[in-house]
Amino acid sequence: MEAVNIKRSIWINAPRERVWKAVTVPEQIASWFAPGTSFKMENNIVSILMGDQYMDVAWVEVMDPPRELTTRPLPHKSTATTYLLEEENGGTRFTVIETGLESLPAGDREKYMEQNGNEWEKALANLNAYIEGKPLVKPEGF
Repeated sequence: MEAVNIKRSIWINAPRERVWKAVTVPEQIASWFAPGTSFKMENNIVSILMGDQYMDVAWVEVMDPPRELTTRPLPHKSTATTYLLEEENGGTRFTVIETGLESLPAGDREKYMEQNGNEWEKALANLNAYIEGKPLVKPEGF
């Protein structure tokens, strides 16, 4: 089966190390991706606070600071989300790629791709706004 993925990219007027912190430090992730929530990262597991306990949501497969972070959702790990950070024109090219989508049932895949493609565009806009100290495009997060 042919590989199916979602890819979105944005240029951010900030050094790569600054963008890296925004996408790897749990408190910063919460600020732009899921305001009002709490994340933690321990032993390559990303968890989010649900009620009074943390729920494991992703496994960190690759962490190559400040260039690449790849996670897989738990429990199935059949898809992957890769964040690439490249120095570009005095700032950072931030690219997110979701791969393995061919593993989703055909009926769900198209809806997933449309919905997540649109949500990633808003998430990247939120990330950029957060780094620039501006109001978030989607303040309720994702």
